[in-house]
Amino acid sequence: MLLNTFAPPFRLVGGYFIVGILFLILSVFAFLKVDFNAPTSFQTAGFAHIYFIGFVMSIIIGALYQLTSVVLEKPFSTIRGAFANLFSYSLGILLMSFGMMLDNTGLMHGGGSLLFLSLLFFVITYFLSFIKSEKRSLAAFALLISSIFLIVGISLGFCLLMIFSGALNMDFELTLYYHIYCVLGFVFFIIVGVASVLLPMFALAHDLKFSFSKISLAFYALSGIALPFGLKFSLAALLIAIVFFVLEAFLILKKRVRKAYDYWNLNIFLSLISFIMFCVFLSFDLNDIAIFFLMFGFLYAFITAHLYKIAPFLIWYHYIAPFVGKTKVPLLDDMIVKKPTYIALGLNATALVFYAFGLVYVALALIFISILLVAFNMIHVFKFIKFGVKNEG
Repeated sequence: MLLNTFAPPFRLVGGYFIVGILFLILSVFAFLKVDFNAPTSFQTAGFAHIYFIGFVMSIIIGALYQLTSVVLEKPFSTIRGAFANLFSYSLGILLMSFGMMLDNTGLMHGGGSLLFLSLLFFVITYFLSFIKSEKRSLAAFALLISSIFLIVGISLGFCLLMIFSGALNMDFELTLYYHIYCVLGFVFFIIVGVASVLLPMFALAHDLKFSFSKISLAFYALSGIALPFGLKFSLAALLIAIVFFVLEAFLILKKRVRKAYDYWNLNIFLSLISFIMFCVFLSFDLNDIAIFFLMFGFLYAFITAHLYKIAPFLIWYHYIAPFVGKTKVPLLDDMIVKKPTYIALGLNATALVFYAFGLVYVALALIFISILLVAFNMIHVFKFIKFGVKNEG
């Protein structure tokens, strides 16, 4: 099924991609404010929101506007107000995150309220997309459950602001844990669900049953059930969930028809190896190194790999496909400048090693350059939006 069958305007999808990359750049500087001795401090929370909400969720939301219709084989419920919502979403993240890092209650509450309303707008329209859907697949199930996780997660996040201001009397610590669990649940279920579509498609892998992915989702649910009985039990179940997803990803890559190594699967391999190292460092209580490998190894490499594929894919179908047979058109692979992708990958891997040996500033500098090279390739890909204008002119 072609990706443009129920396609929203690409400027909406692309807008979220651009916002995500800008927040990723900002997260490198915000990381310097993280206090690993106080993981629940406002400075640490500010960085976490810049990275997870600003970068990870921006890319995911942008992709969901396109991929939800592909998975469900029906249009996204509505995109009315989506462009204005992108602006309020971005502003909300900025105000709340800087409010946290500057310990400014006004910015926190103003930004948090704006972010809550913008995410609520998105998640309601996202959830409504599943109404009357007849599609039954792992991806469709995972995406549906992810919408529920996000609704609960942002509601608990708003409760945290109310608890902090004294307007609500709830257990702050348990509410915080469930807020993190539900927001991560949204991200995790999206990654597992969408990966069941994109990994086989890009790797050309067939005859997959996704048994490990199903076990992974079950253990994530178990992690939430175990949370009130002890954080260690919950984290153990969460770790097992991610391990099973990593095993599924390795299995898909093992069965791939396309055996050549390129910037996509090399980034996937780096992300999976980074997650293994995350587990190792976590087991030795090296939490700061573990978190760096999780964010700038596993998530950064995994999302970058798919940006290299998804962005050209969407632009090709939106702006280039109509000219097939009329003029010479570029292939998808021609839209990516190869050398910067491998340099960015090498810098990413080197940064992880340097950080593990305590060279924090060198590692962050390398990550920063790596991100700039990814951004360069995205700018290059976005230039193909003008392909039709040039050829019609």
